[in-house]
Amino acid sequence: MPLTRPLMIACLALGLAAGHSHADVPLPARFEADQVWLVPRLDGRELRLFTDTGGGWNAIGREIAEAAGWPIEVVDTGQGELAVVPFPAFDEGHGIPAPPAHFMQGRLALAEPARLFGGDGFLGGRWFADGIWDFDYPAGTLTRRDAAVPPAGSHAVPLGFQVDAAGRRTTHFPSMDIVVDGETLPVLLDTGATAHLTENSAPLFGREPDDMMGVSFIEQEVFERWVRRHPDWRVIEAGDRKGPQLRRMIEVPAVTIAGYTVGPVWFSEQPAGAFQQYMATMMDRPTWGAIGGSALKHFRVLVDYPGATAHFLPADAAGDATGRHTDAGDGKAGG
Repeated sequence: MPLTRPLMIACLALGLAAGHSHADVPLPARFEADQVWLVPRLDGRELRLFTDTGGGWNAIGREIAEAAGWPIEVVDTGQGELAVVPFPAFDEGHGIPAPPAHFMQGRLALAEPARLFGGDGFLGGRWFADGIWDFDYPAGTLTRRDAAVPPAGSHAVPLGFQVDAAGRRTTHFPSMDIVVDGETLPVLLDTGATAHLTENSAPLFGREPDDMMGVSFIEQEVFERWVRRHPDWRVIEAGDRKGPQLRRMIEVPAVTIAGYTVGPVWFSEQPAGAFQQYMATMMDRPTWGAIGGSALKHFRVLVDYPGATAHFLPADAAGDATGRHTDAGDGKAGG
């Protein structure tokens, strides 16, 4: 018998996920200002979905769901009620994989525009969960891989994930180590780390105030340590606007990731406890910040969630300022 639209949405979403389980899947992606956006099409309309390995939910704009007439269900999350819809059936040849079913049964939360980074939807850590993702920043492509085959010349970094009492991963936020100024710092691998530029910072990047840009994050304690030790490192006062807060930004000349040193890398200052305390409740260990687009843009990164490993290949692995090989094992623990 003919399928109703809601049933067709659910069936095709499941079919899309199943059909992508045995092949590499190039995704409709745009790399803009060191951020990664997916641009699938729905009924001929291109949507913009912000991707964020450090984000906590998967969501779509309420207006889109209501206009499409999707069935809306209100569920109790244990922390309040949340309106959700089935994962949509995108246009053939212009879709993206469905998220794993273990979070909200693969459904999307409904969100207002202010929570979607100016886009139509949001895909967080639980969308990336269980997959093998090839972020090629220099080429501007994102591919879901069928197997974790490291790029030739890449170096591997172990990823840590919080697990519950049964050994199941919780938020799927990956931690890893970087080295700055001879100091090893645990951080979140965060493709969505974002600064909202201000009158002070936008001209430096050739952009406009209130534009977004992918950056990296660092807690205040480490930020202050860098400023004291390196007064020559460039600092932008009030460079990143977070609601009513104005935060500093710092340009770090060199960051070592997986034995490769790249730079410069811009970090936005984060309040004390933002990662050491708050994010620590959702990760396998306390971290000092996040490594985001301002550093990842120098790499092709294969993130293997099942194997808990990330493979990094610099744009110039032969070795100049964007791909120098160093011994990353001599750093001391951050603190």
